Amino acid sequence: MKKLAILMSVVMLVAFTAGVSLAAKKAAKLEMLTGEVVKVDVKKGNLVIKINGKDQTLKAEPQMLAGITVGEKVTIEKSGKTLKSIKPAEAPAEKEAPAEKEAPKTE
Repeated sequence: MKKLAILMSVVMLVAFTAGVSLAAKKAAKLEMLTGEVVKVDVKKGNLVIKINGKDQTLKAEPQMLAGITVGEKVTIEKSGKTLKSIKPAEAPAEKEAPAEKEAPKTE
């Protein structure tokens, strides 16, 4: 009876470990990227975005794509082929010109 209990414990431990391992592999990484919108299909929930010269097609909830226009620069978060968030890309901060120094007044 003890042998059966030990055997069942080992089998359950192996099954649990394998399940956790597979779940960890399935979880896709969340990527943040910036690119240009090439095509938007709100009804189908599709977005084509050009990132580093390559088009990527992503699936999204239609309400996420409302207001997104072709040619717009956007920053996205995606997991695999699924769009998780989208927002307009921020323009790079402009460097301010150094302030001109005033010449000392001579009187």
